[in-house]
Amino acid sequence: MKDIVLEITTSGTGAATVNANAAVVGKLYAIKYMPGTIATGATITVTCQDGASKPLLTKANAGTADSWYYPRDLVHAVADGAALTGTAGGDRACPIVSGRPRVVVASGGSTVSGSVTLYYE
Repeated sequence: MKDIVLEITTSGTGAATVNANAAVVGKLYAIKYMPGTIATGATITVTCQDGASKPLLTKANAGTADSWYYPRDLVHAVADGAALTGTAGGDRACPIVSGRPRVVVASGGSTVSGSVTLYYE
């Protein structure tokens, strides 16, 4: 298991965009959000950038407690790529990350800090 930590410091406007220093490739297992001093009403958006942006997690009103998230993608049918095999509680797969992870914070509070850690294999 590997991890990549994205250290966040917001600007005076309460916003931040942090890109990983290097690209990663693998299956995403979990994301740990450690808000530090980031405000409770912050929205955290985690994506993977590789030409097109792959959404991994969006959490509005993320709170001030350390939190773990386990993002999953719905699985598509083999016979019809548009058809999903699962519904609520159905088939899920670990998202593929291929590119540079990015975290964007909105409404995080003025000049505060925290972190997001992605665990992948």
